[in-house]
Formats: sequence, structure tokens, C-alpha cells
Amino acid sequence: MNMPEYDARQELLDSVVRRIDDLNEQSLLQLSQHISYLKWQEELWHSLLDETEADDSGLRLVWKYDLLDAFPEARKEATREPDLMEVKVGVASSGMIQQLALWQHPPVVGSAVVEYEIHVPVAIDRLRMHFAVGIRDGALMEGDNFCAFRVYVNGMRLWSTTKQSCVWERHQLDLPNLAGQTAVVQLMTDSLGQNRWNWAVWAEPQLLGYAAE
Repeated sequence: MNMPEYDARQELLDSVVRRIDDLNEQSLLQLSQHISYLKWQEELWHSLLDETEADDSGLRLVWKYDLLDAFPEARKEATREPDLMEVKVGVASSGMIQQLALWQHPPVVGSAVVEYEIHVPVAIDRLRMHFAVGIRDGALMEGDNFCAFRVYVNGMRLWSTTKQSCVWERHQLDLPNLAGQTAVVQLMTDSLGQNRWNWAVWAEPQLLGYAAE
């Protein structure tokens, strides 16, 4: 970075710091969450640049499958009765940050399931999944009211968490080597017996395939 660029950057940073000093605690918390989100977005999009991205193992991103784009073809069902289940794609706000997301409010009893059949190209050496989970702003989840999020691949549960707070949580998951195979990927949410306010959402769910240079 040359001196004029450094001076311009420092001037911008100084201006931002002055504005931050005027914020109250709640606004500072929201700012911290937004900075974390922006940093994650930066890292994610850098990793999606096919021409320049390579990981520490010398692998390059060669394939991407966006689960939101493929939502119309996905299978949507409940493991039991679908009472009060809501599954769709729309803009969702969690922690005051809006994202295009998969809405997956679980039914009264059992789980909501969104299932994808995905053919993984033969040339893939490593398969990863990126996504964020959240509870939409306005949900009043308290006490023992938690929502479960789960990822299944070919019938095996590879990841799960429970969530109550209205803030995005970002995750990266290494998947089995499924090159040349059809992967059945299921996103599931479960109210764990109390589905009120379980406004569960998944943001930017994507499968990323890497291959050797």
C-alpha cells in the first residue's frame, strides 16, 4: 500500500472511530454483529473466486451448488404431521441483519425436512458446506424453548445445534467424499416439543466442491 492509499484509509478509519464513539451500548452490539457478518461475507466471497482461490492443500474451487436456488426442486415434508409448519424462501432478519434465507418453521410435533438430491461431479476432491442459521428477529424464545437445526447427508447426521437467540451463526462443514455420486442432503429443524416462536432460518446454504490444481 502506497502512502496516498494509506493516508486515505487512515482518514476513513478515523472518521468511523469518531462515529462509533457516539453510539450507545445496544448500537455497539449491533455494529459488532454486523462487522462479524461483513468479515464472514468477505472471506466467503473470496473463496468463491474460481480463478484465484486455492486452499492450503492446493485445492481450487471448481463447483458450487446453491440450495436456495435449487429450493423449487427440493422435497419438503414433515416427519410427522405438518401442523403449523412453514417452509419457503424469503428475506429474513436475525440480529438486525437481513439475508435471503430458507424459512423452516418446524411443525407442532416432529421435524420439518427440506431434502435435495445433488449429483456431485466426478472431479471433486473435497466437498464442503457453508451456511448460517438464525432465529428471525421478533421471536420470543425463552426458558426451555429451543429450536434444533440438523444437517443429514445420505441418511447420516453430520451436524446439529440448538438455538434460541436472534443472531446469525455461521458454519463450515466438511462432507464425505461423494465425487461422482448422488448426495441426499437434508436440512431439518425441530421444535423439541415447543414450536411457538421457532422462526428458524438458514442463510446462504451452499455446497462447494474443490479439486486439485
